[in-house]
Formats: sequence, C-alpha cells, structure tokens
Amino acid sequence: MRLGTLVWTGNYTEPFDFRTQTYKGQPVLTFWSGELENGYGRGSYYILNQSYAEIAHFQVNHFGDNMGDIHEFTITSDDTALVPIYRPITWDLTSSGGPQDGWIFENTIQEINIETGALVFEWNASTHVGINESYNALTDDVGRAEDAPWDYFHINTISKDKNGDYLVSARVMDCVYKISGTDGKIIWRLHGKQSDFDVDSAADFAFQHDAKWVDAEQTRMTLFDNGPTDSVQYSRGLLLDVNQDDKTVKLVREFANGAKTFAQFEGCLQAIDPSNATTNFLLGFGSQQYFAELDHDGNILLDVQFGKTNTVNSYRAFKQQWQGKPLTKPDVHWDKTGNKSYFSWNGATDVETWEVYTANTSDSKAWKNVTSTRRTGFETTVDLGNMQLNTYVRGRALNTTGGVLGWTRASDGNQLYDAPDDVETSSSSSSSSVSSTSTSTSSSSKTSAAPSSSSSTAAAAAARATQALYEQVYVAAVVVVGGLAFV
Repeated sequence: MRLGTLVWTGNYTEPFDFRTQTYKGQPVLTFWSGELENGYGRGSYYILNQSYAEIAHFQVNHFGDNMGDIHEFTITSDDTALVPIYRPITWDLTSSGGPQDGWIFENTIQEINIETGALVFEWNASTHVGINESYNALTDDVGRAEDAPWDYFHINTISKDKNGDYLVSARVMDCVYKISGTDGKIIWRLHGKQSDFDVDSAADFAFQHDAKWVDAEQTRMTLFDNGPTDSVQYSRGLLLDVNQDDKTVKLVREFANGAKTFAQFEGCLQAIDPSNATTNFLLGFGSQQYFAELDHDGNILLDVQFGKTNTVNSYRAFKQQWQGKPLTKPDVHWDKTGNKSYFSWNGATDVETWEVYTANTSDSKAWKNVTSTRRTGFETTVDLGNMQLNTYVRGRALNTTGGVLGWTRASDGNQLYDAPDDVETSSSSSSSSVSSTSTSTSSSSKTSAAPSSSSSTAAAAAARATQALYEQVYVAAVVVVGGLAFV
C-alpha cells in the first residue's frame, strides 16, 4: 500500500506552494522558501530536477533579496515565473477612515525570466484598484506604521492565459481580476464590490483562493471558496461557468468534504486532468488538515485527515505525476539484535522490491541473496530471523519488472561500508528471492573496507523544515516548522 507514504524529504526553511511543474520541457519540483510573516512571506524561489538537485534559485526583480512572497510560483509555457511581492508603501487612508500619512501593503505581480532574472511584466494593485473596494476592515492597529501596513488587497493567485492576459485572485476583495498583459488595465472584475458579472447566488464566494481557468477557451473556472457567505458556512471548491460575453457566472458543481470543513484561510481546488470532461477534482482545506478527492459529480472518493487538529495546516495540495531519480544510494540499517533490516531510498519512486544479500567481506565480489520483500512504505522492514547471515548485509532495489535500480552500502550492524555494485549474486537454499543468479549492471561505488561517512540509519531524520512528496498519487508538501505544517 503506497497511498500516503513519504517519498522525499529535504531541508528547506518553511517551503510554500510545493508542487510539480515543467521547466525547459522537463518535470521539476518548485517551491518558495524563506521566512513566514503575518500572512505573507520574505523569501525566494527554487526549482529542483528529478534527482532533487537545484537547477534554479532566483529572487524577485529590483526589490532586493528575499522579497518574494509565499502565495504563488507558477512557471509559464515560456519558462518565465509568475510571483507576488508584498511591500509597505505610504498611502492616504482618509477615505477609509484612516490617517492621511498611512501605510498599505502594495501587492505587486512580476513575471520574471527565470534564467536571466530579467523583468518581463509588472503590475501594482494600488495603481488600478481603489482601497474602497476592500472588505478587509481598517482597524486601529493597522495602516499607521510601516511595520503594520493595511493589507487591503491580498493577492493569492496569479496565472497567465494563452492571450497573454493575467488572472489574479484578491482574497479580501472577494474578487477575481482579469488584467491586460499589454498595458496592465483591468479587463474585468468577477465578483466583489464593482463586479462586471452577474454572479448567480449559488456561485457566491468570499475570501477565495486558487482561482484558475480550467480550459484554454476560458469558459470554466475553479476556485476555493473559503467563506463563509450569507448562505454557506463551510469552505468548498467551486467549478464555475463563466460567460465573458454575457458577463454571467453560474455554478456548475460544488465540492466539499464529508465533514463540511470551514477553512479560514488558504486552500485549493484542482481539476486533476483538465483535458478530460469527467476529470476528478482534488480539494485542499488550507488552514485545516484535510484534503479530499471527488469525482466530476462531486461524489467523495477519498477523504483524508493528514495531521492533528491545530498542529498542522496546508497551503495547497495536488494530485500529480512524479518520477524521482535520486543520485544518492539507497539506505540500509541492520539491527542484529532484533534480527531485522530496514531499507529506504529518499526520493526514489520506482522501487517495488527490496532484496537482502549477505557476504563475509564488504568488498566481496559475490553476494548471496537470503530473502526479498515488496516495498511497504518509505522504510521497509525485513525480518531476518532464521536467516543464515554472514558478517555483512546489504540490499538491492528492483523496479516492477525486476530491473536493478541500485545497491545499498554494506552494514555489519554497527556502521556502513562502501561496497561494489558490480557483483555476482546467488540465492541461498532458504531464499525467497525473485531474481536468479545475475550480475548487476548498475554503476559501481568505490570498493573499500573503510567505514562510510554516511549514517547507518535508514529512517529520514526530521529536519527543521521538512518537505514531503507523496509519490505519483497525492503530491503534497508537508513542511514541519515549530509544530506547524504546510501542505
């Protein structure tokens, strides 16, 4: 059973918006990392390849290092990045009951050439949207100092369509904006105080996240309605029919989990296969530790609680394909006293079977297979009771067709030793190994009897910040930071 098992853990500070995307035609992992502030972030953006090596790390343009915000990192078809920036600026707030010399959060959108860092497009909310459109109350404790600006707009989603225009969700405006990629003017407002659309009451939403077009023709939109609204007190995903000619919005389908969870902030709705008219949908509940998969009619197929209440939360969750090809060797730990061995391979997605081998020397060219077992999770435990074992034990990872993926180092029960991969293998009479005598063709490591510098434990150590990728099924970054987690 692989559902929900950890595939990869990496050490980054408070990652957000962790997911798979495509960059230069290749599948990659992308995320923001930095310091989480009160509803926004100060950081930068990372891209990792299938071997989990960083192939890009960049900042926003011309605002200084670590000014990138947490809410969005989308790679366009032109290999550019869409990112937001929250920065305080002075503003006259008298029209909203505040001081003349007040402060607001300027919400800036940038499209950046990832390779060069060059600015492709920039848009500032304050230039185009008045503070009088906000539903966020201007209270006495905000808007009066640079370190406490009024968050009147709150960008949380940015995407770019085939025509070069941008779709932007502003949480405290209860509004989705279509912005011209030519001059930055607002083409239309969907919902909010100055809506250009007649929004059906069933499609009413508030404090939304993750507004995205489903189709290239821009007739259907998904968003996560955090709510509450006058008629709905729980959070839900909405599939909307958007007629840009008639300026009407109708509800196609509502998606909710079994508990009818209310998520005060964050959240997402993903059309898993937008090209399929009957696609399933993945619903993430942001500040609440749940996600659910539903069919196109809204029937719940999977309803998951992934953490303890009030100890973890999430930003977005996805169901995506991913094939990890780590450059590291798989890990082994041999518990001689307990007669057990433990195998794992951080980031590997193709392991189906673990084979256990033994030999009298770590640099032996001949290793005997004593047993094999199917992978059962991030770490697979193998019972070695009643096995005839020599001085050293190691493991070999196989894929579903029996192909060799890699060898572990050798363990004597106390520490790890480098061992050759190009070896002869044989089966003991008691072995249940699925493979016959063969010679591994995987690349060899250095043959040495000296202890390896690698730790002997196969379990992944908890880092200050941890990212978890759920293999080829539910892709969600669970990042543990001081007792909190973000998916």
